[in-house]
Amino acid sequence: MREQQLSWEQAIVEGSLEWAFLRREDLGEVAELCAAIEYFDDPTQHRELSGLTDDFDRPWAYPTNHAVVGRDRGGTIVAYGWNHITPPDDPLPHAWMEIGVHPAWRHHKIGYKLVGWLIDRARAWYLHLRESRPELGPLWVGCATDEGSRVSTDLEENGLLKPQRWFFDAHRSLTDEPLPLVVPPPGIELRTFERAWSEKVRTAHNIAFGTRHGAHDVPQAAWEASLERPDSRPDWSWIAVCTDDPGAGVVGYAVNCEIIERQSGWREGWTERIGVIPDYQRQGLARALLAASMHTFADHGCTLAGIGIDTDNLPETESLFAGMGYRLEDRVVLFGATFED
Repeated sequence: MREQQLSWEQAIVEGSLEWAFLRREDLGEVAELCAAIEYFDDPTQHRELSGLTDDFDRPWAYPTNHAVVGRDRGGTIVAYGWNHITPPDDPLPHAWMEIGVHPAWRHHKIGYKLVGWLIDRARAWYLHLRESRPELGPLWVGCATDEGSRVSTDLEENGLLKPQRWFFDAHRSLTDEPLPLVVPPPGIELRTFERAWSEKVRTAHNIAFGTRHGAHDVPQAAWEASLERPDSRPDWSWIAVCTDDPGAGVVGYAVNCEIIERQSGWREGWTERIGVIPDYQRQGLARALLAASMHTFADHGCTLAGIGIDTDNLPETESLFAGMGYRLEDRVVLFGATFED
């Protein structure tokens, strides 16, 4: 068992600020700090008082143990760190780190020190859980932040958490340049999505993403609800089946929806879910599904195609989407690591 650097009762992160555990009455000031940070950094993810309050009030959150605020000499909160923990009955405990430091205080390397404090805090919490539940699986600690941000730099300098996944949006015009050809791999047939295939597509989705760290199966009720949304376009969606092996079922899919900008009137076909089960990956199937979706979007009057991307293989993903004419927007990177003590 590793020796803890800080006792469970201590909130001290470093010496330039006055540190204390987060209280409910601090949330308004933390929201103001988040607004100041967002003004300077324009991050992909935004924090507001309502979300902070929801997180504080979760029954298992215990923020007065897992979050700290740092005040300057005038008593103003200029930094905070928060471990968002999973419920105590989760067999694989997680701690999601959240860090905010006012730009005027970043030269003190407060963010870097918060990273270390939060990791130590998460590991102390995990060892506490293990005292009564020795069968617990390993602890995962992670933090999602804009690539190239100060938080990203602090995480890289600490070095304990490593980049594991990247998230970003991509868009391309459907009118300014020719659309790619739809060329499925040999033995694969693309078919338009029909509701009779819904459960098989859901199964394929859970298989395709089942190897991702932290992935959870999409329940049937949630899957069906997503297809019933007003912006959902199941009839614009595609599936892939293997004609050489009819028993393989659905081996790939692209489930699409539509985004309409009310003021300007532009319409974008959006690929909400795309996946290929492992045995059929790296054969060009994802490219064929995307191309088929683009043609469908254009046929229905859309001028743009877009997609939200979640990948653990950044070079391959960038090559795929850039090669199909997508413009890749700012990336969010997920840092993470697993600990057993």
